[in-house]
Amino acid sequence: MKHRPFLLLSLFAITWSIDNIKASAEPSGSSLAPYWSASLQAETDNNYGEAITRVAAYQQRGGDKYLAILRTGWLNYLNQNYTKAAASYSGASQLQPIAITPLLGLLSVAQAQNDAFKIQGAADAVLKVEPSNYKAQMALAGMYYTKKDYRKALSSYRRILTFYPEDIDATSGEAWCSFYLDNPQQALRGFEKILSVNPSYPYAQDGLDLLAGKPPKNTPQNGGDQKPGDPASANSP
Repeated sequence: MKHRPFLLLSLFAITWSIDNIKASAEPSGSSLAPYWSASLQAETDNNYGEAITRVAAYQQRGGDKYLAILRTGWLNYLNQNYTKAAASYSGASQLQPIAITPLLGLLSVAQAQNDAFKIQGAADAVLKVEPSNYKAQMALAGMYYTKKDYRKALSSYRRILTFYPEDIDATSGEAWCSFYLDNPQQALRGFEKILSVNPSYPYAQDGLDLLAGKPPKNTPQNGGDQKPGDPASANSP
């Protein structure tokens, strides 16, 4: 019995030593940060292969798996390796099933591939989690517009405008859909609203010219390279 305090103290010391050995074996945030930082720098330098290598090292040394896979998806997307980007975003989504960012990543990949089927599937997946998501709704509207399904596109743009009534891109989409569906009054209101806040907005003046029976300035025969309202334009639907 005289030796019991000594035994307890020894056991405590052994336990403390084991715990400290385990703790020292686990990577700390500060030890992982240089790998993440190096990945960011490589991305800034447009060296996406190196950026992916650095983020892989971050994960291999115990960094957060979801963050690493998500970032790998982004870097592959920037590198235009859409197959690998989609695989990474899908992997991140499996780890965090209701996270929005990997779902939006899959949507961006589908848009880059100009695949209407994938766009619809990816947008629907986002909207299932977040019904008012702007990017997903605009992607669906733009897809319908590109397919010249102006009725569905118009319905989609109007839904967006219920959430974001100030959005000029959605207003442009509504105006052009109205134009193609022979609703000149609605189209006129939309184009005038756009020009009242942004006189240089692409193709809005062309819409007014068409409604007035005038030839628009941006038709191919007048030096432009796109039709008015062409969704290939960066700011049109």
